[in-house]
Amino acid sequence: MLGRLSSWLSTDHFSVGAGLTRISLGAWAVFSYTLFWRDRQLLWGPHGIYPFDRFMADDPFLNLFAISPSPVFVDALYLAGVAIAVLFTVGYWTRVMTFLHWLMIWSIQTRNDFLGDGGDNIMRIVLFFMIFVNAGAVLSLDSTRKPWRGRALVQPVLAVVHNFAVLAIVLQLAFLYMSTGLYKAMGELWQNGTALYYILRVDAFSWPGVAEYIYRNPYIVVGATYGTVLFEITFGPLLLNRWTRLLSVIPAGFLFHLGIGAVMGLTTFAWSMLSLYPLLVTDGEYQAAGGWIRRQFGLTVYYDGWCPACTRSVRWLDRLDLFSLLRFVSFRGLVSVDQRRAERRILSVDGRGRMREGMDVMLQIATRSPLLWPLVIPVWLIRLVAGQRPYDAVASRRLILVPGPCADHCAVESEPKGPSAPEGVSSARPGLRP
Repeated sequence: MLGRLSSWLSTDHFSVGAGLTRISLGAWAVFSYTLFWRDRQLLWGPHGIYPFDRFMADDPFLNLFAISPSPVFVDALYLAGVAIAVLFTVGYWTRVMTFLHWLMIWSIQTRNDFLGDGGDNIMRIVLFFMIFVNAGAVLSLDSTRKPWRGRALVQPVLAVVHNFAVLAIVLQLAFLYMSTGLYKAMGELWQNGTALYYILRVDAFSWPGVAEYIYRNPYIVVGATYGTVLFEITFGPLLLNRWTRLLSVIPAGFLFHLGIGAVMGLTTFAWSMLSLYPLLVTDGEYQAAGGWIRRQFGLTVYYDGWCPACTRSVRWLDRLDLFSLLRFVSFRGLVSVDQRRAERRILSVDGRGRMREGMDVMLQIATRSPLLWPLVIPVWLIRLVAGQRPYDAVASRRLILVPGPCADHCAVESEPKGPSAPEGVSSARPGLRP
């Protein structure tokens, strides 16, 4: 019994959830940095709404903004925060970036206390626990690199720390729900089922044009008021059962916080809370869901293994394939693939057996890799306007190196020989013997 418990504790668990939580919290930070870029000096500058002298009079703890009152330093620190948030999101040097990201978020939020809310508080608490979580094990650039040689010696210890840090985050979430639920249950408005009505009548916490439809319906008001208290109080106990966790707690929590974010405008709080929900799903459950997704959306890509540039590109694309939806195979020597068609353009086959080529394959690859999503619209527009011509222009000029011994030159045929083509001559560029 003790041996099995020790073995379980010394192995990382909830790695996929940790990676998704990292991506969600990082994406929100990048969005926030971008949103407040123009107002950074007003909000956190030495001469802004919370002057540097008043800030220092409060004796700030571990705040990077206390280093210098220079506006140039504020700009430099802000830019560093953006870079750290991006690296944290993509999972590069994840453990180091997690600490630096937490330090930046802590510094920004405590530099101006007037801007914070409950979402900011839970975010910095969770980010502190994330320092001890192996958040870069999957869905990260770190996961594509070779592990440090000495890691095997300390891996059991790091795994124990990781598991307890994940447990601390989940307990923090459960205690937060339980405490707020019990506090609501003691209030008269929550007891008589009218709390939601009065909340939505406050302009700062309502969506004009939508809130009216809610607070004017007594059934929705009473049901949502009692439902909120019931959800928050039972959240922790229902986590202990797999089916109530997957079929009840998680869907209800998503609807609950989506409603808070959309109707009440508490987007930071809603995003912060929903960012923790991936940790409620085990790695085995993710693997089962991932297997179904790969069967539905997986893609086999046939590339030219004799093209050095193609091979290098495939290596990079494979690293960016965070969800393992892409399978790259060289078409050279495969009897199941039309060699002449594959030599002309890259090919792909999806789970339903449908084949695509050229620019269409580039678009399929981009849609399946989150890090390439910014390229989806440009690639789609190029395909729409220019068709396959841009791809053909590049592919027809690629260098081909034929492996193995060769004669004076190795011709690679990519087009059928016309009647005027002499025997043994190809219209493709000659391959070079390595």
